[in-house]
Amino acid sequence: MRENNLSVKKIISLLLELSVSVCAVTGVCMTTFMTSGTFMGGATAFLYFTVQSNVWIGAVCLVFFIAGLAEIITNRPLIPRWLFILKYVFTVSITLTGLVFCLVLAPTLPGAFSSAANVLTHVVVPAAAIADLFIGTPVKLRYIDVLWALVPPVYYLFFSAAGFVFDWDFGGGNNYPYFFLNWNSPVGAFGFGGGGEYFMGSFYWVIIMIAFISAVSAAYIAAMRKIIGNGKNNN
Repeated sequence: MRENNLSVKKIISLLLELSVSVCAVTGVCMTTFMTSGTFMGGATAFLYFTVQSNVWIGAVCLVFFIAGLAEIITNRPLIPRWLFILKYVFTVSITLTGLVFCLVLAPTLPGAFSSAANVLTHVVVPAAAIADLFIGTPVKLRYIDVLWALVPPVYYLFFSAAGFVFDWDFGGGNNYPYFFLNWNSPVGAFGFGGGGEYFMGSFYWVIIMIAFISAVSAAYIAAMRKIIGNGKNNN
């Protein structure tokens, strides 16, 4: 059984969950307006993993915030194990969003951090979500759950590939969302040595991303299991 006492950790977790939801909604709205000047006109923004992952983590954290308040009122645990797994999965996704932007995309985009929308969706939301994952997860996840964490990125690979094949406009006339998913780049899918960011083909980027996500997912579970302690049960 999980303890459901109103503690400092519980309060911090609730505040982080609320912050993630509010910042995700704000960041996504700012991104859509930045794209076209209107909310509905910025629907193209929803084709990007950044926006999709912010929507996912924002929605699940809102559910956790509401359920957490209900747990305090009723003084009994209400959140099922599968929902904690879902929160973990989407936290890994938003981690990917933050790290890819900060380490891969931002260096190629002058003034990348001068945009409030970029800071919210790529820095604030990921940081708050990761903190909440470690503070507000009282159940011990299994290493097999790493496979669930791979589902959103793999889904997006197919999603973006469909956009490439069917020539969707991801903005600026590009039929790809990010340079590393441009299968028609100067080096193509398997080449090396292109100019600028195109120093290797998309296939290798995909392999590196999947390996990186797997490593981060496993590291998160190891850290959470360490925090909870090996002596506690998995419920």
